[in-house]
Amino acid sequence: MDRVFFHLELPCPEARYAMRHLFGTMAGHAAEEVTQLEEFRIIESPKIFYGNEKIAGAFHLKPWGNAERFTALPFDPEVAEWQGIPALFPVSGGDLPFDPLAASFFHLARTEEDQLPTDAHGRPETAAMHAARHNYLHRPVVDEWLLAIHAVWRAKDAHLPPLNRTYSQTATMDADNGAMYLGRPLWRTVGGMARDLVHARPARIADRLATLTGTRADPYAVHEAFLQLAKTNGARAIVNFIAAQRGEHDHAVEIGRATMHKVLTSVMREAEIGLHPGYGSSIKTGSIPAEKAALEKAAVKSVHISRQHYLRFCTPQTQRELLACGINEEHSMGLADRIGFRAGTCTPYPFFDRGTKQETALMIHPFAVMDSAMAYKMKLSPIEAITEAKRMVDAVRSVNGNFISVWHERFLSGYGDERGWQIVAPEVIAYARP
Repeated sequence: MDRVFFHLELPCPEARYAMRHLFGTMAGHAAEEVTQLEEFRIIESPKIFYGNEKIAGAFHLKPWGNAERFTALPFDPEVAEWQGIPALFPVSGGDLPFDPLAASFFHLARTEEDQLPTDAHGRPETAAMHAARHNYLHRPVVDEWLLAIHAVWRAKDAHLPPLNRTYSQTATMDADNGAMYLGRPLWRTVGGMARDLVHARPARIADRLATLTGTRADPYAVHEAFLQLAKTNGARAIVNFIAAQRGEHDHAVEIGRATMHKVLTSVMREAEIGLHPGYGSSIKTGSIPAEKAALEKAAVKSVHISRQHYLRFCTPQTQRELLACGINEEHSMGLADRIGFRAGTCTPYPFFDRGTKQETALMIHPFAVMDSAMAYKMKLSPIEAITEAKRMVDAVRSVNGNFISVWHERFLSGYGDERGWQIVAPEVIAYARP
């Protein structure tokens, strides 16, 4: 792996984290810190200096603010424009007109979310986010910064290795139900039929009876088709399962029932499985490890992937609990009411625990598109959703990132209230083919 070297004038965990990710993992390089300035001066390989004064032969990043810059990032940092890209934390005197470490840390560590108002489910309000207020939520700006910075740096140092990034696609499904009609206790089946009668939905009663008697497939039996779609279009496929006890927002078929075992077995032949921690897991200590154990017992295999139900999480408590029980890949970093880039990136990155000031082994995989957001919140038609989702694919492809999409059984089925939505995932996943 190609190497670049860096030196921090005022070392701190936050700057080290941002430097290693931006110019290391994101670039496809090994970014190595040189702590002794005199040793750094004599290095002839590509190198970066983060400090106030220039160092001969080093690409110079001028810091924004004072020594406490990373622990006192403003809620609404100034935005300038650089090479057509919104650039946060403008500075003067370096090789760049802004501080990319402060800007990247602001986005990746989600520092602003400590101060944002929340919605009815306890999630930060998207409209209050810096990227939404300054109209760049639709851009993976951290990735765009890297590409533009690399071009400027390489113009100064021809020995700088090329970026090592490859576009990819990950298609994920949250199995919020497992089945529409199958696998339900008798009381739920009877209750469902009673609701259909009250709401004058005789077709649903007929569908339910046909499904229960085996004369038609369950409307939500879309898992195998989804996995084949992903495979055909070169996408990594992940299906996340709920193992929480039934509640107001957790209504999947119980993980131990035969119906769900059949779905699990089918999925595991073609894809990876993940945990979909229940609605209350972010506030009830101990829920996540218990639910993970239940899913692993049902699947007879270990699970290391997760996405929070309703995207509800409490930082850093949720991430710490995920790490403690063996989860190392997290997929909740996205928006419940819009499409776009909540963390300003389409590249997986390590979670930074601001409480302990440590980079962790938990990799955050940010998604750009979710069907329920486009349907329920953005009020898009299926055709409009395809158009908007393709815009996100183009944005990710332009920076050689990882396009991650989130789908649900009800939309993939096109059944009932989601009629017509069955066309969206096939169009988007095919368009996103690497």
